[in-house]
Amino acid sequence: MSCTSSERSELHATCLLINDLSHFTFHVQTLFLQCVSRDTVDSRVSEDTMMEADGVKLENVTHYPGNGLDNQAFEREEDIITETNNIQRETKKGLSSCLSLFSKPINAAEDYFKAHSQTFKVIVLGILGAGYVAYFIAACVLDFQRAIALVVLTSLAIVAKSYELLKEYKGESISQCFRPAARCFKSNFKWLKWVLILAAVVLLVLWLVLDTSQRPEQLISFGGVCMFVMLVFLLSAHRKAVSWRPVFWGLGMQFCIGLFVIRTQLGLISFKWLGKQVEIFLAYTKEGSSFVFGDLIGNIFAFQIFLLQVLPIVVFFSSVMSILYFLGIMQWLILKIAWCMQITMGTSPTETLSVAGNIFVGQTEAPLLIRPYLKDMTKSEIHAVMTGGFATIAGSVLGAFISFGIDSSSLISASVMAAPCALAISKLSYPETEESPFKDKKNIKVSSGDEKNILEAASSGASASIGLVANIAANLIAFLAILGFINATLKWLGGMVGYPSISFQVRSEIITTYALCGFANLSSLGIMIGGLTSICPSRRSDVSALVMRSMLTATCVSLINACIAGILFVPPLDCVELFNTTAFNNTNVNMQTCCTDLFQSTVNNGTISFEGWWSSVANVTLYFSKCCQCCGLSDVAVCN
Repeated sequence: MSCTSSERSELHATCLLINDLSHFTFHVQTLFLQCVSRDTVDSRVSEDTMMEADGVKLENVTHYPGNGLDNQAFEREEDIITETNNIQRETKKGLSSCLSLFSKPINAAEDYFKAHSQTFKVIVLGILGAGYVAYFIAACVLDFQRAIALVVLTSLAIVAKSYELLKEYKGESISQCFRPAARCFKSNFKWLKWVLILAAVVLLVLWLVLDTSQRPEQLISFGGVCMFVMLVFLLSAHRKAVSWRPVFWGLGMQFCIGLFVIRTQLGLISFKWLGKQVEIFLAYTKEGSSFVFGDLIGNIFAFQIFLLQVLPIVVFFSSVMSILYFLGIMQWLILKIAWCMQITMGTSPTETLSVAGNIFVGQTEAPLLIRPYLKDMTKSEIHAVMTGGFATIAGSVLGAFISFGIDSSSLISASVMAAPCALAISKLSYPETEESPFKDKKNIKVSSGDEKNILEAASSGASASIGLVANIAANLIAFLAILGFINATLKWLGGMVGYPSISFQVRSEIITTYALCGFANLSSLGIMIGGLTSICPSRRSDVSALVMRSMLTATCVSLINACIAGILFVPPLDCVELFNTTAFNNTNVNMQTCCTDLFQSTVNNGTISFEGWWSSVANVTLYFSKCCQCCGLSDVAVCN
C-alpha cells in the first residue's frame, strides 16, 4: 500500500513527536531517580513514599509466580548510588593525596627533631643558661644588695645540682676511698661510741658552767629538759626496749640548730633574712584579698578582724605549698632533711620522711608522702608519724602567726627544731618492738599528689586550707585568754611583795613562741584520726589507740623545744631600766655595755646630740653625764 506525500509528512511529524516525548519522559525519569536516590541515601524514606514524586505516580507492577519482572527504576537507582559512591571515594583519595603532600615535610621535620632531640635539648639549655648568667651578672652589678636573694637561691641551686652530679658520676669512687675508714670505725665502734658520749657530756657541762655563770636562770630551762625526758621515759610503753641513740641524737640536733639560730651571728642574720623574705612573700596576699573584701582591706579597724587578716594568708600559703608539692620541690627538700635525720638517729625512712615533711606541711598532708606504706608500718612508726604532726605547724599556719606580729625567725627555727625532737621523744614514748619492713631506703618512693596540672594543684591547696582557720581561731582565743589571766595573776602576786610589774615579757614571749609552735591540742585529735584513717582505713584501730599518747608526747616535745630556747636565748639588755634601777659603777659589766652603746650613739659638735633610739629616751643627757663620770670612761672623746 502506497502512501501519499501528505500522509508521509504526518507520519514523520508523529515520529518526531514520539521521539521528543520519549526524550522528555527519559529526562523526567532521570530527574525523579536522582531525587529518589538522594532521599534513599540521606533520609531512608519508606518504599511507599518512593511511589510518588512531583505528582508523577509510578505504575504498579503485577508480580507473577516465578522470577517476576525487573523494575528498571530501582536498577537505575542502584546505578546512581554506585556512581555517587565512586565519586565520593575518588574525592577522598584526592584529599588524602593532597594532605599527604602537605604532611610529608611536617613528618620529616618531626622525625628529624626526634632523632636529634638530645642535641636540641643541649642547645636550648645552653641558650637559657647563658641568658640567666647574663641576667645574674647584670642584677649583681646594678645593685648587689637588691640581688642578695637571687644570689642565695642561685647558690643553693648550684650546690644541690653539683651534689647530684658528683653523686651520680663519682659517688662510687668516693665511697671506695672512705671504705677503709668506715671499716676501721665500725670495728672500733664500741669504745669510740663511749669516747664520743663522754666528750659530748664534758663539753655540755663546761658550756653550762661557763654560759650560765652570768645568767643562772638558764639552769631552770636545762632542768626542764631533764625533767620532761625522765617523765616520758617513766610513762614509756616499753621502757626496756628504749633505744637511746635516736633520743640523744634528736636532742643533740635540736640543740645544735637552736645554737646556730639563737647564738651565732650568722644564724641570726640568716633566719632574720629568711623571715623577712617570708613576710614580703605573704604581703602579696593583699592582691587577692583586696579583690574579695574590697574597701574593707583599706580600713585598718576592719582589717584587724581575724578572718580578714588570717584567711587570705592561710589560703595563699596553702595554695603555694600545694604547687611546690606538685612540682616536686617539696619532696626533694624533705628527702634531704629526712636523710640527715635518718643516718644519725637510725630511724626508718618512712617515719623520718613524714616527720621531716611536717616542717612544711600539715599533720594530714605529711602522711601523704608515705601513703603506700602506712598499711605495713609498725605501731611505733605510726606513733612517730602522729607525734610529728602534733608537734609542728603547717606552713600556712606559720604564715598566719607571722601576720599577728610574732617573730618570724623564732617561728621558723622552732618549726625546724621540733622535727628531730619529735622523732626522738616519740621513740622514747613508744619504742620500736617490731621489725620494720622499710629498713632499705631504696625501696621507698615519695608519693606525689593526685593533681593533673598546676592549676588543679593551686585550687586544691586553697580549698584544703579553709578548715585550718577555725582551728587557728580556737587555739588563739584559748591561749591568749589564758596568757592574759596568767599575766594578771603574776601582777597581783608580785604586787603583794612590791613587784607589780611581774609578767610574761620579752624573754617569756620568745620561749612561749617555741612552746606553742605545734598542734598538740584536743581539737586536733579529730583532725588526726580522720586524716590518717581516710588515707589508710585498715589502721583505724591502731591510730585510735595511739592518738592520745602521741598528742601528750607532742606536748612534751613543744615544752622541751621551749626549754632549749630558754637555755640559749639571751634577752636584750634594757639599758634604760638598768640606768633607773642600778647604781653607776665600774664593776657592773652590763653598765659598761650600756654606756658604751650610749657613747656610740652620741654626736658632740660643740653641743651634745644623740642618734638612733637613744634620741627618744627621756633624761638621756643625765644618763650620758653619769656614764662619763663612772666606769673609768671619762677619757672617752665624746665626754670631753
